[in-house]
Amino acid sequence: MRIKKAILFALVTICLLLFMFYHLDIQNRFIVSGRIERLLAIVLVSVTVGYSTIVFQTLSSNKILTPSLMGYEHLYILVQVLAILFLGSNSLFFQSKTIGFIISCLILLIYSMALYGFIFRKHRKNIYYILLIGLILGIFFSTTTQFLQNIIDPNSFGYVQSAMFATLSKTSLSNLVISMLVTCTTIVYLLRDLKYLNVLVLGRENAFGLGVDYDSIARRQLLGISILVSVSSALVGPITFVGIFVAGMTYRLTNVENHSYNIPFAIGIALILLCCAQFLIEHLLNYKYSMAIIVNLIGALYFIMLILKLTRK
Repeated sequence: MRIKKAILFALVTICLLLFMFYHLDIQNRFIVSGRIERLLAIVLVSVTVGYSTIVFQTLSSNKILTPSLMGYEHLYILVQVLAILFLGSNSLFFQSKTIGFIISCLILLIYSMALYGFIFRKHRKNIYYILLIGLILGIFFSTTTQFLQNIIDPNSFGYVQSAMFATLSKTSLSNLVISMLVTCTTIVYLLRDLKYLNVLVLGRENAFGLGVDYDSIARRQLLGISILVSVSSALVGPITFVGIFVAGMTYRLTNVENHSYNIPFAIGIALILLCCAQFLIEHLLNYKYSMAIIVNLIGALYFIMLILKLTRK
């Protein structure tokens, strides 16, 4: 395990340095500040995706489920469409990245609190009921968005189209500061349950048998995950399949159910994936594609391979 840690740390360091300093004109403050902002955004998204996916799969006892099933990304796009319809493209929601980010994040957080807070109290013994509700709501948000897109002014459709794909161009310094404060506070709050997560892998009944309050820990973790996913979605946009790829590669490398290993590995793998994808976009593809296309393509291919592997068993 030490060798794997050292290799992963070396790869992450190389990717970060290459992304930051490749063809960098240090005297150009605009380029330097832009790369720093994009690098911070990548780190934040990697932390949120890595932690939320690993813990979510622990709570659901399923290695192919991710928090994106709860409909966050579909709701995020729907919010952008509704803002275009009722506020217009010239409103502060679109002209100010900070205001748009805060409003989107607050709506996603309210949705999360309603979903987990109310439903989990009513059906605390069945987390799959919550997953089913989230999946149905996600489909509802998606179909509503598709309907509303047909009545949007064609001149304003570009704003909606940009919201459909994850990109680091949406970030700003103020958004990053807010995201860092929220993410760091949430992670510190959730890490107090880290020692219990390995017990939660055994299931609800076994966890209670070992003296662990499964319901309260699961509720805290789900609420924390909802905050992390909301911040990530509002910051860069939807990245549906990244979590599946990151979690799958993590389990292949660690081969243990120890969250002290799995969570750092997941964050490191996410950093490598996102850094490489953004590097390709900037230096090889000349911004012809968005980051979402590359990372979702890799994640989707891995998901298909995973499904085919499961069907053969």
